[in-house]
Amino acid sequence: MTELGTGALVWAGFDGEQVPGPILDAIRAGKIGGLLLFAFRGNIRSKDQVRAMVREAQEAAVRGDLPPVPIAVDQEGGTVVRVGYRAVFPSAMAIGATGDPRNAERAARAVAEGLLADGITVNHAPVCDVNVEPRNPVIGTRSFGDDAERVAQFTAAWVRGSEGAGVASTPKHFPGHGDTSLDSHFTRPDVTVDRATLERRELLPFRSAFAAGATTTMSAHIRYTALDSEAPATISRPILTDLLRRELRFDGLSMTDSLDMSGIADISIEDVVVTGLEAGVDAMMVTSGLDRQLAASEWIADRVRPERTREALRRATWFRERFGRTALDADFDDEPRRDLALQIAEASITQVGPPRPRLDGTTLRVLYFEPTQASPVEELSTPASTLEAALRRHLGDRVTFSSNGHLPRGSGPLVVCSTNAWFQPEQASRVKEALAGGGVLCAVRSPYDAALVPNVPALLTYGDVPASLEALAAVLAGKRQAEGRLPVQLP
Repeated sequence: MTELGTGALVWAGFDGEQVPGPILDAIRAGKIGGLLLFAFRGNIRSKDQVRAMVREAQEAAVRGDLPPVPIAVDQEGGTVVRVGYRAVFPSAMAIGATGDPRNAERAARAVAEGLLADGITVNHAPVCDVNVEPRNPVIGTRSFGDDAERVAQFTAAWVRGSEGAGVASTPKHFPGHGDTSLDSHFTRPDVTVDRATLERRELLPFRSAFAAGATTTMSAHIRYTALDSEAPATISRPILTDLLRRELRFDGLSMTDSLDMSGIADISIEDVVVTGLEAGVDAMMVTSGLDRQLAASEWIADRVRPERTREALRRATWFRERFGRTALDADFDDEPRRDLALQIAEASITQVGPPRPRLDGTTLRVLYFEPTQASPVEELSTPASTLEAALRRHLGDRVTFSSNGHLPRGSGPLVVCSTNAWFQPEQASRVKEALAGGGVLCAVRSPYDAALVPNVPALLTYGDVPASLEALAAVLAGKRQAEGRLPVQLP
């Protein structure tokens, strides 16, 4: 088999339901060493389509006398889901609210088994970020909570579940994205806490995940002034070599977050690739731009020190031998995993605030504020109708439902469902106005919405995936108790 070259250090994304011909040619020629799949780019439509697409990519590698390429997705659960036709799990924060790390291990294993059946061998999860900043616009419910020790327990459990099933886990976003009020998709945040705080808080979940057997890690497009006053983690040698390799002794594959993100886009892509490799990165996520994707292996060959390239290729070769596989040609039963997702969701629903009034025997009036941005995954794009259908299964005609902003008619108890009102002043004021005369708040995305109306009982779901909404409906109908434990402090 042909020895891997510098292209093994370049991972690529693309648009559409098939791998474009030039990408297939690059895989065969050894210029691209991994693929990234995204639902919003049209890569993931159905099981048969994904399996055919993956099979075509692996056939290209075989034609080049190369091992299969690793195929990666972000299948965290909650708001970050790429494969919607498989069992979709509640968010990390919902899993954290169950209080049982074994639920993280069970979920990770179930997710991994579904991915592996379709030839996807890398999951960019778990999120190790400790969400200590309520205003964090990008992590939030993707985190297991705001307590570092608890987050560490859950991330380690996720790693064990995923790696045990044969799918690479990717603790992210190293060394931590939880203490930011900015989104690195759109700008470069700074984390300015001292080194002792980073050790005690940000690094603890990563240490735990690495000890549990994580095979990769993903760095953040964030500057950590206590570690490197100049460069973001993506291209920082003090962070990616001195800290990650020497102090934490991590010897797995180190990868960047997407190089399309604005947190790193102010630096030329060529300089990021070269500087990142020199700093200690082993895999560059060149998610778009065919010219850049095809040129990246040449930039590495021409400008990166040979000894650094050899070190990165050693890890990339090991990783590819372990996680380069083809899709199973077999049926796969998702139902046990869907049942597990619902069980976890049921254990996660949390009540805060004053006692909830009895809602049984009356007609519920439900006002649902639609999210301003729906999930690009088809199955998850209509949360309001999912909740309404679940409530009608439980209550029949004893529910009036509105998602157009107008209060439902009638005199029954009012239930207001908010979606990230904490981050949207207009929705926040409307939620407060609607509940001024009492009622129940259901915070179906951010738990911090409950802080807007602390005098009203609130039910928290930590996300609006179908399993979480089904569980919420059962609680509202009086058929289940809210058993979850709040995994963050409310402002």
